[in-house]
Amino acid sequence: MNIKTKEIYSEVYQLLNLLGNEYIDKLPKSLFNMLREKRNINYEPKYTEDLPLNKQNIKKETLSIIALLHLNYWCKNENEKNELKQIFKNNEDNYQNELREKYNPDNIFKKHIQENIVKNEVSLVEYKESIFKRLINKIKSIFI
Repeated sequence: MNIKTKEIYSEVYQLLNLLGNEYIDKLPKSLFNMLREKRNINYEPKYTEDLPLNKQNIKKETLSIIALLHLNYWCKNENEKNELKQIFKNNEDNYQNELREKYNPDNIFKKHIQENIVKNEVSLVEYKESIFKRLINKIKSIFI
């Protein structure tokens, strides 16, 4: 198991301890024991109860695990579960829309075509040296 996974387990374990026995008792004992055994003992995150979770230094994976635990073990009824699933679905839809806008192949091709059009519209201008400049260059070539 890698270090990051152990740190995530440590964060989840610490958050569960902050939540208290009311939440820990609703979890399967095997799950809680697995978190306790597989966590990184040397990594002990410190959280304050005064700040919301999004203001503290918590890994996204830790928040995902806490959200999953909430869905599977702490929701009081099916209505609350359905609301939480709807929130997850809306978040995923928003994320997919952002990805689609950012990496849409149609837009990439349109941008490429527009760049080609701009390049084709630029015309070449022929550069001619002035008579004075040509004369100076002739004189220089004689002495060199």
